[in-house]
Amino acid sequence: MIACRCLFVLFLLVASPCLAASSAKGGGVPLSVMVGEMIMTGFRGQALAEDAPPLQALREGKIGGVILFAKDAETQRVRNISSPKQLKALTERLREAGGAGPCSPAWIAVDQEGGKVRRLSAHNGFRDWPSALAMGRRTPERTWENAMNMGLLLADMGINLNFAPSLDLHMPDSPVIGKLERAFSSDPARVAQHGEAFARGMRAANVISCYKHFPGHGSAKGDTHEGYVDISSTWSERELEPFQAVLTGENPAMVMVAHVTLRQMDTRPASFSPAVSTGLLREKLGFRGVIITDDLDMEAVAAHYPLKERIRLAVEAGADILLFGNNLHYDAELPFLIHAAFMELINEGRISPERVRASYERIRILKASLRNASCW
Repeated sequence: MIACRCLFVLFLLVASPCLAASSAKGGGVPLSVMVGEMIMTGFRGQALAEDAPPLQALREGKIGGVILFAKDAETQRVRNISSPKQLKALTERLREAGGAGPCSPAWIAVDQEGGKVRRLSAHNGFRDWPSALAMGRRTPERTWENAMNMGLLLADMGINLNFAPSLDLHMPDSPVIGKLERAFSSDPARVAQHGEAFARGMRAANVISCYKHFPGHGSAKGDTHEGYVDISSTWSERELEPFQAVLTGENPAMVMVAHVTLRQMDTRPASFSPAVSTGLLREKLGFRGVIITDDLDMEAVAAHYPLKERIRLAVEAGADILLFGNNLHYDAELPFLIHAAFMELINEGRISPERVRASYERIRILKASLRNASCW
């Protein structure tokens, strides 16, 4: 039954526009456009005027995608999602603007893990889904089915990137993972099984997943949204095992690097650490795909590093996409400010064009993969 449903789903899917494989190498693409692909930002509004900054930024290639939130962190009001009809209209505007720009197709992303971490829920006219911990108590095939159905909803709403699943280990006293039931299990092997099933389910619906929060956030006693979080005394290499298991598969997905600090490797947050993003994730675990930072507006990094330095350190560490939620501290012009600061760093010789080109190629390959859905 599930296999038949998947075939029916694939028949209905419409491929996203994307560059041909031959153009994924960046030949002839302006450096400013490559930089745009490396930037993702959030914005306020449930509807956008023609000259709205996010639409302008997409058309001009200043950003490669956007992230949507249900609630605005500063105003505590509805931010981007109030109903299915409204959301569909909003993402249509975003897709049109992205399709007219050089970074087409645009990423349209949300955090839709299930449980307490979801942007589409019964509160805004959708439905609720079980938490990762609840899914982890059942079979991986059931997790796949939940994720596929969730992914079909996201795809129908115009969303093509989901910042889920969490591959963190469940530790009940963790304030942002365990207490919110965001991890599938305390057993690394079970986390890997369910995390891979979740990503495959999303992929069956033509939605890209993002494994998080590398190198492991499950043992953290603090919240990186609010400030500095050191996991040096609580983290263990067991937390790498789910990542190591799923990254050997063929399912295309991003990996999100957290702002936690692991002093055994670096005194800076993992998102700013070449030892973590490049040495551990790329070289030791062999990941060749797209690395995205956790939200660079979080206090764990924003309180200690100015904007330009956050950009430099994240790129230097190995990030391909810099995520700025623009929710904790809002600035309508943020997409243009980030792009301008990034270009300044290149002009100053502090970020090399070759480094940008490498990220651009990885991003284009992942965007091109949106054409090919897979089944369980």
